[in-house]
Amino acid sequence: MKSKNREFEVVYTEQELEEKVEEMKSWGYDKNDIHVLANNADILNSVETQEGVHTHETETITDKFKSVFTGEDAVREELNALDLSQAEIDEFHDILDDDGIVLYTDHRNDTRI
Repeated sequence: MKSKNREFEVVYTEQELEEKVEEMKSWGYDKNDIHVLANNADILNSVETQEGVHTHETETITDKFKSVFTGEDAVREELNALDLSQAEIDEFHDILDDDGIVLYTDHRNDTRI
């Protein structure tokens, strides 16, 4: 999936995540260009250690605390910061709620077919 200035991928297992990171690197992305959003801290710790990509846990205690007191959904806030459409935010939010893992890049690689 491509958005304005980023490329997005969705996976559901740690093995798929590792394979997708390697695939994205083969597309020309540097590990520092790749970000991973997930609810599962163990998966994030694993990929961060093995691959060196940026990781973002979406359901931290702080996020839950903030959501309770502000009424704002911290996951939606994080997705909103990526300048996505409301439909894309809803889609990725649902994926993360279903234990999916969202990978995105800092920029789009227009040389990739």
